[in-house]
Formats: sequence, structure tokens, C-alpha cells
Amino acid sequence: MKFDELFEQRSLVASKLKDVIRDMGYTKVSFASKADISRPTLDRLLNGSIDNKRSFDRHLQKILKLLNMTVEDLMLYHSVPKKVSTATVYSQNAPMNHEMSDKTKKQYDLLLDLIDLCAIYY
Repeated sequence: MKFDELFEQRSLVASKLKDVIRDMGYTKVSFASKADISRPTLDRLLNGSIDNKRSFDRHLQKILKLLNMTVEDLMLYHSVPKKVSTATVYSQNAPMNHEMSDKTKKQYDLLLDLIDLCAIYY
């Protein structure tokens, strides 16, 4: 696919860009900053709603340069499947030897604090 044809395929380009940005671990803000694009413009690109071909081309060139990708690389990109965790415990019916990680303990304690606050105010 040629670069000039991408404007007509804005929704497909938007979908591919979302996948690439997510898979590379960027937030919209950090990616927009690195690509030297305003956040609202990046949002319009990612929604496929940008209606100015010149602006679309200019910003997409910046993005492809940052990602070190060609048009073909972008259009053939497939999202990386998310890893599924098989050792998740959702209740207090956990096995006897199961131990929560430190991060999980902190989150659980925070949740209990929020429940206590709700009980006080409601």
C-alpha cells in the first residue's frame, strides 16, 4: 500500500496505530510528546476523524519515523496477545499455602479502607 492511499483507510490506520502504541507501552500523552504531535491531533488520528489529508500525512510521517516503521509494517502489524494469568485468586477461598504479594496486600488494605469510609458516610 502506498502512503498516499492511507488517508482513504483512516479507520484501519487508526486501529493499527492504537495497537502499536498500546503494545509498545506508551500512553497517549507520552506518545504525542515523543512524536511532537498535540494530544488532540493524536486523538483525531486514533479515532480516524482527521479530515485534512495534508495534516494526516504530516503527522503520520512523524509517527512512522518515531516508530521506525514503514507503511507496510504498520498495515501488516498484528497486536501482541495479552498474557493470561492462571494463578489469580478472587476470593478468600484461596488454598491454605497461598500468600498475597506485597502489592496485592497494599491494594487489599486500601480497598478495606474505602469500604470503611463508605460505611461511615452512607
